[in-house]
Amino acid sequence: MARATKSPAGVPVIRAATTITSRAAADAYAAGRADVESHAAIRATPAARLYRRRRRATAVFLLALAAGFLVVGQLIRGAGGGEAAAPAATPAGSPMRVARPVPGKPVEQTVTTDGFLVVAGHGPVLGTGGTLRRFRVAVEESFGASRGDDFAAEVERILGDRRSWIGGGGLRLQRVPASVDAEFTIFLASAERSEKMCATGGLDTEGYTSCRLPGRVVMNLDRWRDAVPGYGAPVEVYRAYAINHEVGHQLGHGHEACPGKGRPAPVMMQQTYGLQGCVANPWPYLDGRRYAGNAAE
Repeated sequence: MARATKSPAGVPVIRAATTITSRAAADAYAAGRADVESHAAIRATPAARLYRRRRRATAVFLLALAAGFLVVGQLIRGAGGGEAAAPAATPAGSPMRVARPVPGKPVEQTVTTDGFLVVAGHGPVLGTGGTLRRFRVAVEESFGASRGDDFAAEVERILGDRRSWIGGGGLRLQRVPASVDAEFTIFLASAERSEKMCATGGLDTEGYTSCRLPGRVVMNLDRWRDAVPGYGAPVEVYRAYAINHEVGHQLGHGHEACPGKGRPAPVMMQQTYGLQGCVANPWPYLDGRRYAGNAAE
């Protein structure tokens, strides 16, 4: 009778039993007929020869079957993945391709193929409820990692304020590194570079204003550093306005008009071009409620 053992690969291997000669001898011994002449006679009969041929054919078949099991087992192991796995593909729709790590910085600190330094690490989750929407922060490589870190910290401070877009409780925001898929990226770019970036989306900023393209919030360095003449508020207020205005576009909000002289300007009003009698205001939520004006071009 055949018996099963296991190969080193864990695949059953069928081992054939002993030949008909040993089986016949064992039967003869058990019956008290173990003499050699009787045993030879048994082997010489036509029935015995036929039996041996069938046994050999069965053994060959079982060995071939075992070999087949071995081959299939190896194929299954190869298909199922071993100790090493291929790296995950870059998510489709990623707004940028990572070119290389920056020497001396964490692996997450990367430079994109178009020359922007993506700030490393994860920021805190901003907000307490609603859908989590992830974003990256990037600065021109020539600005350096230190300015990138400072810019990211200021962006997080603004977007994490309860008067910002998280104030309605319907969304949360989190900054992520280049290795994590994100909905949009907030760039800090020189006036010349920002103008070119905005122009790819058909927007003519003349190198003066910031802009938003699908998946890209582009902040003009000159405006970030100096605000605009006659704004009537510190540069920190203008920065908060600029971030909230352009991120507001990314979140689906359009332009709004001044609701009346002396009233706070809606954050979706184009305050860079003038306040039209309103007072500078960088926040979409005031006193815990959404503050907005009428739709404008």
